[in-house]
Amino acid sequence: MLIECEKASVFTLDGVFIAEVKVVDSHKDSMGLIFEEKDMDKVNTESVIVFYDAVQGLVTCKCRLSGRVKINGDEIGNIGNAIYKVPCEIDKLIGIEQRRRDLKVRVSFPVTLETADADGKVTHIAAKIKNISAGGIGLESAEELKESQIFSFLFKTDTGRTRLKASILWVKKLSEENEPPRYRYGCRFFDMTSYQESTVRRFTFLEQLKRRKTL
Repeated sequence: MLIECEKASVFTLDGVFIAEVKVVDSHKDSMGLIFEEKDMDKVNTESVIVFYDAVQGLVTCKCRLSGRVKINGDEIGNIGNAIYKVPCEIDKLIGIEQRRRDLKVRVSFPVTLETADADGKVTHIAAKIKNISAGGIGLESAEELKESQIFSFLFKTDTGRTRLKASILWVKKLSEENEPPRYRYGCRFFDMTSYQESTVRRFTFLEQLKRRKTL
């Protein structure tokens, strides 16, 4: 089912995030997940796992985890204290999300954008995120920004925080002539680390799970 996968995010069946793991032998029926020692007490027999497949995209599966083996040496890879290998078998394919068609979810929460004005002075602008995907965000603000303008903002989730950088792709004025100014912006992320991409993808996945539960 998997073609080229080296990492994954593990969740409970209810969508609670457990851990980021390294994947070994992903092409086999029974692969291995490399967990950090601190995450082992959270591992469940049945889990939902989002695999980051370089060919297929995001592959979400219901999986069975069994046993654990303490390992040493090269299998640890780049995950410093990851010392347990847990066998994993896929029970059910839930869905495949192509990376080029990143999952976008509607949200509505305030952020403070940090950008530079025409004189190069750092300014802070109040805005509201209206949608988000791993590729970018949709914003609304009373302040007027320009196409290609670069900004950053602190992205906070239940599992951590990180500062993301983005640029304005397009601008649309929403307010009428006699109304207070209001603008809509389409923005794309850039210079994202693997941790930042994983944080945003995890957030959008969990938001999607919440919406499914309310339907």
